[in-house]
Order: sequence, then C-alpha cells, then structure tokens
Amino acid sequence: MALRSQIAAASFLAVAGVASAFYIPDFPEAVVGPGFVSIPLSSAKNNLGLRKRDDVEGTANLEIPNLKTSGYTIKIAIGTPPQELVVAVDTGSSELWINPDCDRSSRARNTTGTDGQPIMVVDSELTDPVECRKRGRYDQSKSNSASSVKLDGRTITYGDFTTVEIEYLSDKISIGPLTISDQIFGVATKSNQTGIGIMGFGPSHYGFNETKPYPLILQSMAEQGVINSPVFSLNLGDYDADAGSLTFGGIDTKRYTGKLATVPFEKFTREFEDGSKFDDTSYYVTVKSMELTRPDGSTKTYSLPSETGFPVSLDCGAGSNILPAGMAKEICADINGTMITTESCEVPCAVRDKSPLSAGIKFGFNGQDIVVPYKNLINKQEFDNSNQPPICLLMMSEAAHITPGILGAPFLRSAYAVFDWGNENLHIAQAADCGSNIVAVGTGEGAVPSGDGECGAESESGGQGEGQGGNEGGSDDKKNSAMKGVVNNWGLLGMGVVAGLMMI
Repeated sequence: MALRSQIAAASFLAVAGVASAFYIPDFPEAVVGPGFVSIPLSSAKNNLGLRKRDDVEGTANLEIPNLKTSGYTIKIAIGTPPQELVVAVDTGSSELWINPDCDRSSRARNTTGTDGQPIMVVDSELTDPVECRKRGRYDQSKSNSASSVKLDGRTITYGDFTTVEIEYLSDKISIGPLTISDQIFGVATKSNQTGIGIMGFGPSHYGFNETKPYPLILQSMAEQGVINSPVFSLNLGDYDADAGSLTFGGIDTKRYTGKLATVPFEKFTREFEDGSKFDDTSYYVTVKSMELTRPDGSTKTYSLPSETGFPVSLDCGAGSNILPAGMAKEICADINGTMITTESCEVPCAVRDKSPLSAGIKFGFNGQDIVVPYKNLINKQEFDNSNQPPICLLMMSEAAHITPGILGAPFLRSAYAVFDWGNENLHIAQAADCGSNIVAVGTGEGAVPSGDGECGAESESGGQGEGQGGNEGGSDDKKNSAMKGVVNNWGLLGMGVVAGLMMI
C-alpha cells in the first residue's frame, strides 16, 4: 500500500475543515487524498494453532481453536494526548465500545463431540486473555479532551450471545490520520467472551439518517467535513491475505473487476411475541439465487425458501455464512462433506486446495453475481507439533435464533462492497487486486462513481489457491476419530442483533 507523509495528512485534514491543532498518531500505512482516507485492516489470525494433547482412554483429546481468521481489526487513537487501541471492525453493529474485560474474555472450554469423545475448544486471537491485554486501554482521566454525556448506559447483546455493559463518554477519536471531535462512544463496565472492543459501522436500526441519541462515527466524519458523504468501502482481501483495507469517502477502482452494481438496502420487519412489529434498518439485501460449481465443474442451482429469495445482512464481523434451514447441510453433502456436529461440516481439504477459482458458490443479487471460491469458503486448520493432516471446515451454518440470514467474512472476502448511507444503497462487485487507485465519492444521488473496475478477471480475489495441484489435503482415514466432534465455535463478533432491539 502506498505511503503518504504525515505532513500531507495534516494539510488535507486542515483543508477539510478539521481543527489543525491536534497530534497525529503514528499510522504510516494510511492513504490520504482530498475527501478520502484509506486505512489497512489486519486479519486476526488464530496463532495458537492446533495441539494434540495426551490420549484420554485411548482417544486423542484435541484442542480446537475457534477460527483461523476470526475477525478484522484496525488501530485507533482516543483522547488528547492520544491513547492507541486496537478494535474489531463490524458491519453488523453500529456502535464503538472499548475496554473489554480481559479476565472474562475466554471461550476456552472442555466439551464432547457428537461421537462422545472429549475435545477442548481453545481461544482464538480475539478471545485470548493474553492477547486482550496487548491491545491498549483507554483512561478517561488521562485525556484533556474527554467529557461526560447525559446518556444512560446500556447492555448490548450480540448474535453469538456476547454481552457488554457500557457507559457513554465523548472524546476525540483518530482513525488513521483523520480525526473527529466530540465523538460519543461506549466504555465497557462489564463484558464476556470477547477480548477486543468493537467498532460498529452499521447504521442506526431506526434509519440511515437517524442521529439520535447521537451521531454515529460515519455520520460525524461527514458532518465535520472529513469526507464528502457518509460512504465507506470494504476490501477484506482473500482468506490467506494478511490485510485488507477500509476506505472512508472513496472507492478503489483497482480492487474489483466488472461492474460496480447498485443494490438498494431493504428494511426487515421484525415481529415480537406481543404482536408488535418493527421495520429494522441494517445492511439487508436479498439473495435472489445460489449456484454451486463443484470441483469437477458440474453445477447445481439451489431451491430457495421463497420465489423472491431470502434476506441476509452483510456482516464482516461474522466468521460464517448463516443460511436458511437445510441449505448448509445440502451444500455440505454436495461437496462430499460430513456434518460432524449439527452446525459443522468437515470437507476434504482437496476441495479447497485443488479446485479452480471458478468453483465455489455464486450468489445472485439484484442484477449482480458474486462468486465465492472454495478457498474463501473453507477454513483450513493446521496442527502444530503433530503429524496429523489438516482439518477443513465449510464456513456455512444455520442458526434458528438468527433472522434474517448473514453473509459474513467468508462471503465478503470475495466482494468489493461500498456502503452508501446517503442513498441507502450497496454498491458491489467481484473483488480483485491489481494495484490501487482511490477515487473520492461526491455528494447526492450520484455520490458513488459508476463504471467498471480496472482489474481483469485474472485478478479476482482468491489468488491461485495454496497448494493447488498438490496433495496437502491428506487422506481422511488418517484423521483421529475425535475430529468428528469438532465444535463450531466461530467467534462471531458481528451479527448485531441486540436484545429488545435496543441498538442505536
């Protein structure tokens, strides 16, 4: 990624109308231009690995981590002088909160697989207490720009049942070299099962233009003149990429191929036990079609629950795609997978490693298709200090308590997505990578530039696949039977479903 000097960043922000008397934290990778700022996203890897423990009554007891890529993070700074922290980026929720309780972040547990064999689920990077303590903490007493606000604290419950209790404060926040002043955010007083704060970039559940009880971060950027319109674009990079990018106020025409199609966001009507209804706002779109291309090139078109398709939320904080009942199991069977729990599908690693990029699942939207190759759909876990072959899990699952469905990081790795709040539109194309050319968005109905991306089809996200043509997958009969009890613990940070719809 191109580098820009801090002097250029300071000049741009002063012209944009932001007060120039501020300290710029050290974000050397940020790309700054008139009306946009692009910052790198880091992929939170599961660096704890898979480790074989002592046999228990003749059966290997395996430690299974949550997920190789369990989230995407950015560095921010809060206060004066700035206090640097790392937070997870989430399009499934709308608020920023910080300071998780590291003593209660772990999801590690002993459990039993469907075959009755013991397994141990170990922490990912985002739930490990040791990693949690490395991410920085915010101390209000050390900031001379902090102020209290007259908002009641509340409890947020996410779709994976992670909960956090927060109190609100206001302070200066720097994201890359851009700074917004007097931004309201939450400070955790109590949290569980997460070792990282969350920066939500979803809209208010009451509407994209709703600013009560306070303006959200993207709205503050536009209101304070840092960007022209409340628009951001998301480029996660493929499964094996170490970093992606998050661009405020611009799009990168060298990060996608083909047309950047416009798909209007939709409302989702929630019905409650008392008969009341609520038209919920989020990044809801409708999947109109799904087609599978098997590794051998044969295809299958799936029957959807409705002739009009099924609604989903685009949520980069979710580590799996959540589909309507029965679909994940059907896909699992179609690629020679095995359901090893009610939620987890193990597939031969050769499906991931040897399939061409044209093989995978094609999701159809309103006049736009996105192909997600197996490389981005299948999570491959290696074993440390063991001769065990890797295990590969399909990142598709079902969850009765989550409605509508979710297209999470496994989908978004293959899509270039532009979230346009002002016009309540998604602009989406097949992700690619042929360099970088960031163009600032404008204002009004045509804020997001139309036209094709600059990349050719050979640059599509997914790379060439690791080990293509090799034999890395190993033979399934060598895997210990305890693998069949792997628990699907994806560590879904997103899924911004809040109890009682009490989300901003």
